Amino acid sequence: MPPLVHWIVQYLIAVVSMAALLTGIDMMGGETLPRALLSALAWSAVASALFIGTRYRNMKRGIACAVCDTLDKK
Repeated sequence: MPPLVHWIVQYLIAVVSMAALLTGIDMMGGETLPRALLSALAWSAVASALFIGTRYRNMKRGIACAVCDTLDKK
């Protein structure tokens, strides 16, 4: 099982990349930067927690996950 630092780094990478994507999408829709950024950070924090939490749970239980295995090989 990877150390805690591994999971924290993966969570931060997921939050930052998802927040950037969602901010850009909101701004293309006509939102202002502060409003788009706040919304994007909230959604990305929740979605990333679910994603990383599921990966952690699956790894702890030994459940095979093709997406997880592909991400861990990179």
